[in-house]
Amino acid sequence: METFGERSATFYNLLVSLKVFDWAYGLAYRYVTRLVPPGNYVLEIGPGVGALLRKLEQGGYKAVGLDASPPMLKRAQRRAPGVSTIGVSFKAPFRGEAFNAAVALFTVHHWGDHEGSVEEVRRVLKPGGYFVVVEVDLRRMPLVGSHGCTEECLKSVLERGFHTVVEKRFPLLVAVAKKV
Repeated sequence: METFGERSATFYNLLVSLKVFDWAYGLAYRYVTRLVPPGNYVLEIGPGVGALLRKLEQGGYKAVGLDASPPMLKRAQRRAPGVSTIGVSFKAPFRGEAFNAAVALFTVHHWGDHEGSVEEVRRVLKPGGYFVVVEVDLRRMPLVGSHGCTEECLKSVLERGFHTVVEKRFPLLVAVAKKV
């Protein structure tokens, strides 16, 4: 598992203030809104500095962030003062079936234990809940190195306990996984 310190948090905060990733936050947000209506509980795994978390809160969702990086989470709490907590994807500190949806934007490639993390997402999702994963498509954008996934990678990561559809939205892949 990869974690981010103070320098990374400062850098990402700058990128967010420059609106570099607004298009990706908008895409992830639109997927969530198609799957669950406002008023529902949404877990963002790896909210970073909180840009998507804020968008979810402003859209009427009960958004909760889970991040392993205290410096990132500190900035997320400033941007989106709702509930956020320190934790890791493979050991989420939430009761089972607490969320209607979960979203991971540009974070799954940082997870060390994919199997344990996906099982935790399943555990905290309500029956029929959705997990939206957005990653850079490594087949179309190989220059990003390990900071992305292939369609096959996403399907294999999410195959256990989810019905998954992966859509190509250049330069991204969006996996919509429904808990079964």
